[in-house]
Amino acid sequence: MSLQIYFKQKGTYMNDCFEATLFDELTPLYPDTEPQTGSTLHVIAAASNTYAGVHILLSGLTPGKCVTFETTPPTRKTILTSESQIAAERSLPDYRYKLFELLPLPVEANSGAVTRTEWTEPDVNPYVIRRAPFTIYDVLRPCTNVITAQGAVMALAFRCKVDTQQREVKKWEFVVSHNGISRKLTFEVEVFPTIVPEAGRSDHKYINWFNCKAIATYHHAPLFSEEWYHIFEQYLRLGKYGRQNMVLLSLDLYFELQNGTPCLYEDRLDRMIAILDKVGIYWIEGGHFARRKDRQWEATQAELLFTCKTIPGDGEQELTDMCRQLYAYLKKNNLTERWLQSFLDEPLDGLANTYTTGVQIIKNAMPGISILDATIARETIAGTLNYWCPTANKYEKYRSFFDERHALGEHIFVYTCLEPTGNFCNRMLDQEKLRQVWLGWAPALYENIEGYLHWGGMSMDRLDFYRLSAPLSDITDYESNHRSRLPAGDPAIMFPGFHEVYSSTRLEAHRIGFEDLVLLERIKTTDPAWVEKLIATVFRRYDDYEKDVVQYRKARRCLLEKASEELR
Repeated sequence: MSLQIYFKQKGTYMNDCFEATLFDELTPLYPDTEPQTGSTLHVIAAASNTYAGVHILLSGLTPGKCVTFETTPPTRKTILTSESQIAAERSLPDYRYKLFELLPLPVEANSGAVTRTEWTEPDVNPYVIRRAPFTIYDVLRPCTNVITAQGAVMALAFRCKVDTQQREVKKWEFVVSHNGISRKLTFEVEVFPTIVPEAGRSDHKYINWFNCKAIATYHHAPLFSEEWYHIFEQYLRLGKYGRQNMVLLSLDLYFELQNGTPCLYEDRLDRMIAILDKVGIYWIEGGHFARRKDRQWEATQAELLFTCKTIPGDGEQELTDMCRQLYAYLKKNNLTERWLQSFLDEPLDGLANTYTTGVQIIKNAMPGISILDATIARETIAGTLNYWCPTANKYEKYRSFFDERHALGEHIFVYTCLEPTGNFCNRMLDQEKLRQVWLGWAPALYENIEGYLHWGGMSMDRLDFYRLSAPLSDITDYESNHRSRLPAGDPAIMFPGFHEVYSSTRLEAHRIGFEDLVLLERIKTTDPAWVEKLIATVFRRYDDYEKDVVQYRKARRCLLEKASEELR
């Protein structure tokens, strides 16, 4: 007998079991998570000018009935001068919070032991949080304080901005009600006076790639329309909130063919640069000029993006002309310091000669512009790049090589994509959210790393890879290729909604890690031994780190206490 039939026979309702419990925002939360594993009181610590959050699991709901969420906010205290403290102290409610409905995403197959998914590998990946298939809450969709239950279970995310002039506890009290039953919850944030400023030019470089044509498709906003520019700005604002301070502007956004020749559209670039300035994102990655010939992974030639002319071959002059047009624009608009240029993504050894030729053309036509590419080849392209960008596992494996390049004045990023998987830090849906936090801590351990790149800010253009928040493939298309599937969550940490953009729990975890990095780097200037000791307790390598959220919270509290001591 089902539980629902049982309650009907007893003359009661399913919502007699209604429960509301709190969970740490870094703890994986599933629709079938047991409510009793949560709590009615959740306490965390945070720095001033940052965001604190908690997740709320609701169970025993009656579909179609409303859930209401009421809050009693903390008071916002104004610290007065000693002369006026006797007279009065002004206290105002602090209502700065947002509420989101958490949406679950599917994990059809676990990420692989080495790369992609277990569909492509013979070995089982033991380093996953759960065996597939399953669904996990990830997308944050803004909602009101009155929500209609769509099923027996739902989850909410609460976020508030916190600041203080002295160490204090801000207590939020929630009353969640459903069909006449109310549950009381308490969320306490111990706020420290040390401040984490908004991400800016001097912070660790962090870039997520956006597929701007996909943005146009998913949001039904024609490319370069006013609506498209509005949505483009929303993606950038969400990225900036997540501490992204660098953006990729793909070449097809500001070059078009005219009479068979690629020509620069300055007005489009003007508009996008103005939006970057408005949002406060400083660094720019110029999009790739070329790709592998015929899109073959082992190709030894490159083809230019618009005309498919080859290098080596008939494409050298066209590349030179495009570089000159772009460089003239950058010089005219004083953008040469902000702009890092890419040529071709992930060059292999077999493409080394072609890659070297193309980069040299760029350097000759755009003197002083730094070159950045995600890189697989190493020794065969040494001397061409200004910014190396290996995957996190390849940085670990070949660290001596990259340290040598850094000693020669070159720069180091790391990136993650469909690999590394296994136990390495990445941002798949079947991995601990702490892995995204540790990607923020890693540069405090590896001081030569100055940037992090991921291709999947919102890059869901291949529906055969990952169908989510997008139209399904054509109804007459019966092809299925599991071998090409990306790991769950790899293509996006931002999701298209209806005329708006949704965050994710993984984007929030990245933000937390990079907020911590600001404090780690600040303390490192005065007490590097202390920072080294703290990091060693929770993060040793990209594949050796603490997975217990409670232990992370303890380490973060130590970090906040030390950072606040530095203010005295």
